[in-house]
Amino acid sequence: MQAFEYPTEAHLRRHDPVGYSDYGSYRDWLRDEFTFRCVFCLHREQWYGRSGTFNIEHFIPTAVDEFGECRYTNLLYACRTCNAAKSNVLGLADPCQIAFGDCLRVRTDGKVDALNDDGRRLRDVLRLDSPLNVSQRFRWIRTLIALEQSHPDLYCEYMGFPDDLPDLRHPAKQVPQNTKPEGAENCYFALRERGELPETY
Repeated sequence: MQAFEYPTEAHLRRHDPVGYSDYGSYRDWLRDEFTFRCVFCLHREQWYGRSGTFNIEHFIPTAVDEFGECRYTNLLYACRTCNAAKSNVLGLADPCQIAFGDCLRVRTDGKVDALNDDGRRLRDVLRLDSPLNVSQRFRWIRTLIALEQSHPDLYCEYMGFPDDLPDLRHPAKQVPQNTKPEGAENCYFALRERGELPETY
């Protein structure tokens, strides 16, 4: 199921904005960076109708590295549930260093198989295989399969990009330093503007 396929390669960051004084200012960069979904459980913004469902996650907790609070390379995009479960835990696999597809596999019944030690730790710490998470994931899988077969337009809504794509080229998004300016020029807003945005992902 496309919605719950973990990446087969480590995430290569598309952006590198530097200079915001509060980490919340990186939210739109991180939304675009991690394709508007939780890096841990793969749930998407499109599946929720309320703001505040997704958080900025500090991979190395600020309690351990205070200088990482506003370091873009220390920030991930995660749903509130995974963010709370991760909390201040250290030693999880870094999605920018390790392909989660080598660690975890979601079965058609919604259960999560751990493929190695990193996968077992991710699964256990984040409670990815809890009865509630398995039940909800299985419901999503069945729903998306049914929509793809009988309501393809609605399927595309659930599996497509959100309407409020951030324009990272906008002057309001300018930062003191950005070593990857090409990322902003190819943000998903710009791709949609150029007619290059895929219908689903």
